[in-house]
Amino acid sequence: MCLFSGHTLAQGAAQELAKLESRQSALLGKMQQLRQESQDLSETMANTEPADGPEKTAYEEAVAIFEEASETYEAEPTSTNKSRLRNAEFKLHLAERKYRSGSEELRKLEARQDAVETELIAVRRELDTIAERIPRLEQQVAVQRAREREQAEAARRAAAAQARNESKATQQADAPQPAPAPAGPQHQNTAPAKTAALAEPVELDKGFVLLTNKAQVLTELANLQLRIGGDSLKIRSNKILNVRHFVDGKEAEKNSHRFKGLGNYQYRATAVLHEGENRIRVSFSRWNIDMPADFAGQELVILMDASDRNSPKIVCYPSALDP
Repeated sequence: MCLFSGHTLAQGAAQELAKLESRQSALLGKMQQLRQESQDLSETMANTEPADGPEKTAYEEAVAIFEEASETYEAEPTSTNKSRLRNAEFKLHLAERKYRSGSEELRKLEARQDAVETELIAVRRELDTIAERIPRLEQQVAVQRAREREQAEAARRAAAAQARNESKATQQADAPQPAPAPAGPQHQNTAPAKTAALAEPVELDKGFVLLTNKAQVLTELANLQLRIGGDSLKIRSNKILNVRHFVDGKEAEKNSHRFKGLGNYQYRATAVLHEGENRIRVSFSRWNIDMPADFAGQELVILMDASDRNSPKIVCYPSALDP
């Protein structure tokens, strides 16, 4: 009865594990599909900018004012300059909203991308939940199956002992030879040696990578210099990093940060990202990231490679890792 009960438990856990692994596989495929759709929408929007008009002119003026206010505050971080920067940021958001709303096609594309981003975040959350449950189920199945093997071995030994006793009782001629003791299970320490895995960069979204140690940062900065080449002039740029933080699906905070042009379509900014859901946008490119708690709330260096206009790439790392 006990053996049957253990078998039933193991079978139930194994079935649940198989269902979770199947669901995980389906969700990973769905995530890749949503990522690709989001990227395709970004590329479409990048090539569907509203035509020239007063809204575009006002937006470009607001960008220039925001850049100037950012540079002034960086040079002189006074309360007055901070107030001017916040005012310029607010006006930039208004001008950008009017600029984008000038195209019905663009509005539809952005609405679709918002829906894709929301679905992508839901998929990631379910994947995180599954990733937490699978190891526990695997352990439960392994324990139950080991218990089944022990019970089966005990039953086999009992049957062998009973057979020997019956043989002794029925043999009349010669005394039975002592049966060799069954070989006991060979216990070997087969547990894999635990080795400390080196920290790896974390892909927060397609084309958005978080570096986690200084060696990675030094390698990235060396590659950045190669991408810049001899053109190290810090050019003015109208590229703005927009960050929106969400809590329970509702926007909790919004900030804008100015990218500094490093040359040859390479840009640098700094920003603080909160733990959990953040939506990042630069022009028509978007990223949806779930910021790990270990790196949330601290200043990050944001490096963007915009050499591919339709598919820019971002690498970020804590400013404390700056050499």
